[in-house]
Amino acid sequence: MSRADLERFFETEKQKQFDTDFFKDAEYYEAWDEIDFEAEEEIPGEQTFEIKAEDMKFYAAGILDDNPLFVNEEYAKNSPYNGLLAHPIFITPIIFWCVGTKGRGNWIRTPGARNPGQELEIYEPFRVGEIIRIGMRPHDRWIKRDKYYLSYEINMYNQANVKKARAIGTLILPKSREDIRRLVQGIRSLDD
Repeated sequence: MSRADLERFFETEKQKQFDTDFFKDAEYYEAWDEIDFEAEEEIPGEQTFEIKAEDMKFYAAGILDDNPLFVNEEYAKNSPYNGLLAHPIFITPIIFWCVGTKGRGNWIRTPGARNPGQELEIYEPFRVGEIIRIGMRPHDRWIKRDKYYLSYEINMYNQANVKKARAIGTLILPKSREDIRRLVQGIRSLDD
């Protein structure tokens, strides 16, 4: 599906800015067999995510969750939470936005990758106006049934350095940079 085909669904400022062509920078993505597990410190993401009400509301609408705490600012303001709450899986667009395309962790954009599951821990609700940054580090890498699994630990912090959430993101990936190149060229895909 082309960018022009997708644009009719874009509502928010971030949706309109987000590059949906995951093939474009695939040459720069980290490959499964190249990930450095020696560095113990967290690696910052490429950019921060300023949470706007439109981000929260349109994410909930996009996944067809009409909980008024997620989509109705007036209702949420008069609730015990005193404002909109982010859907628990709102973590996903934050991670994709913050990782970016050029730095470490960009393997999450690898064409052909499959998602076998995630672990998410939310320590406190995300709020409108917060500016979220991520810190990430390689967590684990393994082979199971001839598939190449990679996981990163990704921590999310607000502008006051309060840890908001933690995710262990895992994908099944092509093994090498050459496998990614072939996938982008349409020569082969991941075997089932």
